[in-house]
Amino acid sequence: MPKIIVAAPPVSGELAPLLELARRLAGRGHQITVLTGSRFRTEVEESGLGFEPLTGAADFDDRLYGDLPERADLAPGPEQLNFDWIHAFADPMPDQHARLQELLERDPDQYLISNALFLGALPPALGAPGRKPLRWVAVSAVPLALSSQDTTFFGPVPVGPGQDPKAANRAANAEFAAAMRPVQDRINELLHTLGAQQTFPAFVDGIITVPDRTAALTVPGFEFDRGDAPDSVHLVGTLTPQHAADWRPPSWWSDLDGSRPVVVVTQGTMANRDLSQLIEPALAALADLDVTVVAALGRELEALSVPLPANARAAEYIPFAALLPKADLLITNGGAGGIHQALSAGVPVIAAGLTEDKPANAARIAHHGLGAGLQTATPTAEVLAETAEKVLKDTEIHDNVQRLKRVYEGLDTVAEIERLTIG
Repeated sequence: MPKIIVAAPPVSGELAPLLELARRLAGRGHQITVLTGSRFRTEVEESGLGFEPLTGAADFDDRLYGDLPERADLAPGPEQLNFDWIHAFADPMPDQHARLQELLERDPDQYLISNALFLGALPPALGAPGRKPLRWVAVSAVPLALSSQDTTFFGPVPVGPGQDPKAANRAANAEFAAAMRPVQDRINELLHTLGAQQTFPAFVDGIITVPDRTAALTVPGFEFDRGDAPDSVHLVGTLTPQHAADWRPPSWWSDLDGSRPVVVVTQGTMANRDLSQLIEPALAALADLDVTVVAALGRELEALSVPLPANARAAEYIPFAALLPKADLLITNGGAGGIHQALSAGVPVIAAGLTEDKPANAARIAHHGLGAGLQTATPTAEVLAETAEKVLKDTEIHDNVQRLKRVYEGLDTVAEIERLTIG
């Protein structure tokens, strides 16, 4: 029975797909130990998985992260990204490394599957003292930011007649790497203290290229083409969470009977403190359309500051595995997991958002004609109404999404990650 450590920082969006993977690998006969934050112990153990807690700076509560006073005034973009990635992912590396070494010292005969932003396996991979797992597979839960002459994180750079597109992409990637230099410098500073002999590559390339293999939770047709990507990088599909067995549909569930289009709107499970950013404008925008709107709040119903229109329903939690097969459109602030789940169910997406990976997700949706990307985190009701009507009626978008759905269906994500790890 192969033994696999599944490791992730205690950040909900990064951990969730790794936990889903861990459950399914355990169901295929593997002995799984999950290494993550202590607040997830109960969830892990109730899934029948082994649990080991992170300690020190690696064991934090991501729910409190948005309240840090020193983060409040940082502008979206490189300034905020550097702060987030240094504090949430770089600084925990020594304590992640120490716990991982304890597990490998206890039993060296283990494989490692980690979230790509779990950096605790970096030191031995770059020459520091310590044990390495039998193989290290990193799982990227966000769009690839890997430098390429074919594209950037946000898509190929537009060029004019006679201009070299590859040179333009290389220059833009170098500019992005320079903007993220504070993260790279901090990682190398910590690696040096741990005895690493090699330098960590430009951020974010290194989190993709240093592991033995990288499994990106995405598919061709959503990700941008990279003809020069290393052979160690694999696009493996998505991990669709199974909804909880004890979930019961709300009383209005029968309203989703297919008699009119269903539009789902959500701000996810983290960026939902201010529902006036997206959910409330969407409710107003869609109130006069012949659709049924489902607002998946991710928090208590009392958080809504506006009354529900007659054509809208709301719930604190609805598993997407149950909801999206009934949907015709998803309006979201752009988290990668929800977007992939929608597209794999054949549902077009309208994506908003300016932080984390959200602009990159929106760029992919627009580039591939899978819905619409809104270059704002706070779209107006007028813009949302116009965009929703357009996407619902656009047969080309519908056809593109159906083609992509077949791509997802052709990939067995768990089997592919299993093959990359122990095959």
